[in-house]
Amino acid sequence: MAYTIGGLDSLMGKLNSMGGNVKKALKAAVVNTTLSAQTDAKANAPVDTGNLRNHILVRNEETGEKIEGAVYNNVPYAIYQELGTSKMNAQPHMMPALEANKSVFKYQAESNLKAAIGKQGG
Repeated sequence: MAYTIGGLDSLMGKLNSMGGNVKKALKAAVVNTTLSAQTDAKANAPVDTGNLRNHILVRNEETGEKIEGAVYNNVPYAIYQELGTSKMNAQPHMMPALEANKSVFKYQAESNLKAAIGKQGG
């Protein structure tokens, strides 16, 4: 599942004109949020051998003006652990981590933007 924040081009332009590096501030928020979500997912992952937990990974990419972060698992049975099957109950750990960290991104983005702009004003 992905979350996209649209309509930021105009806002970013205005904030950049005030000073500070908005893109750098938002990238830091994305990186911190994905790391936090990864930590939460690992803490809540079911453990038998540890393979599932050890393959909860983070990818952060910057392409042009786009900054993306992902927390994912490349183990083939991860989806079955998350969603369950007809013979096995779900043991969700990725979606709860995503939900828990939505507010982390908002807080990080606000804090980082205020700090970036504040450095230019002070």
